[in-house]
Amino acid sequence: MRISRSRRGKDGENPPGERPRESTALSGGNVARNHTKAEVFGGYSFVPDVGADQILHGWNASVNGNIKDWLGIKGDLSGHYARRGGLKVNLHILSIGPQFSYRMNDKVVPFVHVLLGGGWASAGFGDLSFSNAAFAMNIGGGLDWIAHKRCAIRAIQLDLLVTRFGQDTSTDPRISAGVVFRFGSK
Repeated sequence: MRISRSRRGKDGENPPGERPRESTALSGGNVARNHTKAEVFGGYSFVPDVGADQILHGWNASVNGNIKDWLGIKGDLSGHYARRGGLKVNLHILSIGPQFSYRMNDKVVPFVHVLLGGGWASAGFGDLSFSNAAFAMNIGGGLDWIAHKRCAIRAIQLDLLVTRFGQDTSTDPRISAGVVFRFGSK
């Protein structure tokens, strides 16, 4: 059995009729134009709290440092608030974890993440107030539309927000959208 090896000419080109050794996708064709070193997101977010029959409106912010074009470490912070009658409810979540991105398209970047951290909730009615800290987890993903090499629109980010306050475990969706600033584009 004979193994043939690709030989390049003097100018670095492949001989006529021979396939290139690397495909465009793997050598960085679309990936290089779409890869960033860091991304900062900020936008509107809401949590429909099904158990309490209310919607908490707020904000979501995150920083993602990309180690590889497909792997980043993400820190996520969000705040959600509701007021019904005299009752005020606040929920803040801080979490961190890996984010996996598929960057094979010039205009669209889907991603998924698993983020672990803590949550702080408070509720107050008049002069009475209660607060508690808990374990929190965000499992989800989203879709970024690349508007410019330095800016993208996060069309949607949908997470399953899991919190555990004492013996009570809550799983609610968290939906976010906003702007992504991209740094260190190649």
